Amino acid sequence: MKIKDCKHLPKNFVGPKAEKCEENHNCNLGQRVCVTCGYVGCCDSCSQHARIHAEQTKHEVMASYPANESSFIWCYVDDDYLEPDEEKNLKGNK
Repeated sequence: MKIKDCKHLPKNFVGPKAEKCEENHNCNLGQRVCVTCGYVGCCDSCSQHARIHAEQTKHEVMASYPANESSFIWCYVDDDYLEPDEEKNLKGNK
């Protein structure tokens, strides 16, 4: 889905406020950062802390962390990857 079509995306992206899962869980499969508040949690392949955060806070959009060439943005409500554009992306977080 195009990022501009996601109704759950915050106006501005917030960067990570931790280097690893804030629940003190060190998952080497992947970390996720909430683009609304910066919470860092482990992915669904581990303890699902990022998903639990999204459900509890209604912060429905997260990004893979740390950002690299295979980074992505995901919306839990739409259950879909969000295709970045020039206005919203992981490098230019406007």
